[in-house]
Amino acid sequence: MSLALDTDVLIHWFMTGAPQHRAVRAFLDQELDRGVPLALGPQVLYEFLHVATDPRRFQNPLPMDEALDLVRHLWQAPETHQLPTAAPPDRVTTLMHRHFLGRKRILDTALAATLEAARIHRLATFNRRDFEVFGFLEVVEPVVG
Repeated sequence: MSLALDTDVLIHWFMTGAPQHRAVRAFLDQELDRGVPLALGPQVLYEFLHVATDPRRFQNPLPMDEALDLVRHLWQAPETHQLPTAAPPDRVTTLMHRHFLGRKRILDTALAATLEAARIHRLATFNRRDFEVFGFLEVVEPVVG
């Protein structure tokens, strides 16, 4: 059963200055050791590129060339379950209507709908409240325990 990663988990995994860096590394090492494929979608990888290279967010952001190489490596890794580009807009808008979600929830809803379409039911994120409304997802806290 694959484990999808939200952007915040990728950030904490690869940015050594991120507060949960060690916890996320230990958690994902444990998942990978168990043979769990990591589900990644283009949307999450693009957002990772945007955040990880931003000097306003990190004292030592990733240089763009390094970030691009990392994303390419992640996408092509044998442990990666490649998700489709995005869920159809009709499914995203249906979920948004059903759960009374506003504009700040568009990308989260699109990710949830993409996971639903790919039959991925587990998502590692630090933003539990953003995803627990979707009954088809099991939200996983990225900590070892």
